[in-house]
Amino acid sequence: MKIIFLGSGAFGLPTLKRLVEEHEVVAVVTALDKPAGRNRTLAPTPIGVWAEEHHLHLIKCENINASEHIEQIKTLEAEMAVVIAFGQKLSSEFVSLQPIVNLHASLLPRWRGAAPIHASILNGDEYSGLSVISIAPKMDAGQILGQLSTPIGETETTGELHDRLAELGPDLILEVLRQPLKGEEQDESKVTYASKISRNDARLDLTQRAEVVARTVRGFSPWPACHLSIAGIDCKILNAIPKDGTGEVGEVLEDGTIAVGEGSIEILRLKPSGSASMTWKDFCNGRSIQKGVCCEVLL
Repeated sequence: MKIIFLGSGAFGLPTLKRLVEEHEVVAVVTALDKPAGRNRTLAPTPIGVWAEEHHLHLIKCENINASEHIEQIKTLEAEMAVVIAFGQKLSSEFVSLQPIVNLHASLLPRWRGAAPIHASILNGDEYSGLSVISIAPKMDAGQILGQLSTPIGETETTGELHDRLAELGPDLILEVLRQPLKGEEQDESKVTYASKISRNDARLDLTQRAEVVARTVRGFSPWPACHLSIAGIDCKILNAIPKDGTGEVGEVLEDGTIAVGEGSIEILRLKPSGSASMTWKDFCNGRSIQKGVCCEVLL
């Protein structure tokens, strides 16, 4: 099958690789290079990097719906378009050119929107998954063509779940492409939305229950990441689980957990400023963190 792949984020990479192996990918469409790093040097998308390395026909654009791109796509005579983490809304003209399937990282209609993986962990969902849908005028509201469900691990972070779902994507996409594109309408009464995440969202509230605080840590790991000042050291908290300890909010307890509004949290992994990520035990041993040290919230 002649396929056009549209994607920008790393989430779509495993699926693109499999499509290249099993089909004819006639073009890869991705976003323009963007400034990255401290020096704000222009950097290509993960999809763009891989496509160039493998000498695929690559189209970098700010708006795939522009007339010059539409004409270019028409000449490719693709039989299907696959969209994963692309970041651009497709016009009705583009949609009319060929059938299109979109891989979304949630069990739709739950968590339509920009940050479904973050939302599933932040809200304590037991399951996450993938949905392959058709394109509809309303965001993520297309017919469901295929779904896959997977339990969320007790210590799983957004980054870990992202990578695991990305690796599950190829089999689901290929299964959908083998069948006629017949789908089911989403139940609008069960729709929830996952808004775009910003750095300001990752501010911890240590007065909350331990379960909520730990979920917040895991939900915002590795980005934008929650921060705590521990013994005056700015630490990016990468993983935590709830415990039953009691004490003053923010206090390091006898067992090494940190007291919160109800219960305590055990930090599993953190990254002190200027250091590599490490376990809580290694951090405490290296900096002599003792019982009674007070941790303060940082953004």
